Amino acid sequence: MAPSHTRQHILEEATRLFVAEGYVGLSMRQLAEQVGVSKAGLYYHFKDKETLFLAILTDNLLEIEKIINQARMQDVPAQAKIRRIFTGIFLRSPEQQAIIRLASQEAGHLGPEARKAFRQLYHQKFTAQIQTILQQGINSGELREMDARHATWILLGMMYPYFYPAHRKEMGDPQAALDLMLTIFFEGADKQVRRSGEERRT
Repeated sequence: MAPSHTRQHILEEATRLFVAEGYVGLSMRQLAEQVGVSKAGLYYHFKDKETLFLAILTDNLLEIEKIINQARMQDVPAQAKIRRIFTGIFLRSPEQQAIIRLASQEAGHLGPEARKAFRQLYHQKFTAQIQTILQQGINSGELREMDARHATWILLGMMYPYFYPAHRKEMGDPQAALDLMLTIFFEGADKQVRRSGEERRT
């Protein structure tokens, strides 16, 4: 197998293992055995477990960035862009989705420098992009006045639970779950919302 193919094979198999076992639960020896390469072969491509894990998280972010960029290029309202982005994310494989959960749960096990670098990349490639789209919607008058940064974290907080394997099995149709989530985010759960989009005030 060519080195580039071997590296990709390691990343794919290691992703599956990290999703199943978590970061702490795996050693490089176990990874090598499960992936089907020698320890020397594993260390040839990744100097340690942290480097391998960081590569998985980074590759996943770059794929998400592609989804975001495709949506941002479309001449559509902010809500439509957000829907296209989250549809793209929801339609990825369960393991690819679970990497987002790993990023929030397991990145704390990385060393200080690697953790800082990943958090900066996560913000740059993902959360800042969502925040920018929401802010554009606010500026255009499409969305109400609000703190776009807080709104971003609220939206992502609604999304993260769906990336737990047990929750995913329970949610049924992913598209229906996504539609409900985004409807609640953009319109609220109050069925007496006025046509103007303003919430009923009491």
